[in-house]
Amino acid sequence: MVWKRADVDRSKVYEVALCQETSGRRSPILHEHGTLELPVNCCFLTGVVPTDLLLRRDLEGISKAVRLTTGERFYVDAHGVWLTCQEIEAMNADENVDVPWHNGIAPLFAPR
Repeated sequence: MVWKRADVDRSKVYEVALCQETSGRRSPILHEHGTLELPVNCCFLTGVVPTDLLLRRDLEGISKAVRLTTGERFYVDAHGVWLTCQEIEAMNADENVDVPWHNGIAPLFAPR
């Protein structure tokens, strides 16, 4: 679940932690910049996110505007599931390629 608008304190600076449970559930979690303790199951952390994107809870906008601390981009599907570049490339490949799921765990996608 995405954070609530009320969770965003305009006087603070935030990143987004991209977390993944062993079930495959992936979620973005608000993380205050400079806080050393990362959320449970954190796989990646974004750079600092503009407050307006956080207040709008615009995950797609965040994925376009901010890179991960590794320097890589990430993507978000229509239901808020985050994906790595490698996962997207494999999913979009013309040939039948095994998708290199992060941690070897496929995300839980919304039913079709």
